[in-house]
Amino acid sequence: MTDRPRLDPYEVATDAHDLDRTIAVLREHVTDARWGRMQQVLDQRSRYIVAAVEDIYQPHNASAVLRSCDAFGVQDVHIIENRNRYQVNPGVELGTAQWLSMYRYTRPAIPEEDNAKPADPAPRTRTAVATLHSLGYRVVATTPHRNDVTLDELDLTRGPVALMFGSEKEGLSDTALGLADQYMRIPMHGFVESLNISVSAAVSMRTLSARLRASSLPWQLTATDRRVILARWLRRSVRHAGLILDRARDRRL
Repeated sequence: MTDRPRLDPYEVATDAHDLDRTIAVLREHVTDARWGRMQQVLDQRSRYIVAAVEDIYQPHNASAVLRSCDAFGVQDVHIIENRNRYQVNPGVELGTAQWLSMYRYTRPAIPEEDNAKPADPAPRTRTAVATLHSLGYRVVATTPHRNDVTLDELDLTRGPVALMFGSEKEGLSDTALGLADQYMRIPMHGFVESLNISVSAAVSMRTLSARLRASSLPWQLTATDRRVILARWLRRSVRHAGLILDRARDRRL
């Protein structure tokens, strides 16, 4: 099985004509209120900051991270599965996953009786970091154990940032820490050393997204990204969208 990220099946082609056709056809099947809400949310969406989560195994935490991403305008989530499957709890996630672009670096099925230690314990982490670097992101590992910068000190002017969060118990793997470009910690003023993964993600994204929006940095979606995401949202929102698009195409032939 390949380690390349598995994209959301509702992602659409970036061909300008296909995007325009998809949006025009499906626009007729959503209410004005729904359409207006989509435009408002797109105005606040960003790909300048993305989240990357490694081996999260509790559905509550996995779902809460997605909910925070949507709430604070972070469009992309990279999900790394070396040891644990990423499972979502609908009661916590509340449908927010359908509005996010998720890229899964999926763990292949391994027989339970096969307990041999793999040569590389985190191969999909390597793939994820390489992918993020190829997309122009600086990978920032969130950890209380490395003294680099605090959340308030992280320099957003250096370019787009991928915030990497680790599993509930062990935190980020040695592979992730070794490949990261920078380390970031949330200052603690009590007896606790760190926050729960979902709380850490929420605090980080809330703080950085607020700073980003107050800056002059180009944090908003490009025109093309906006159209791609809008087409994806329409495909997910409109019942039988594929059939509607096929019929519209047949009428044009």
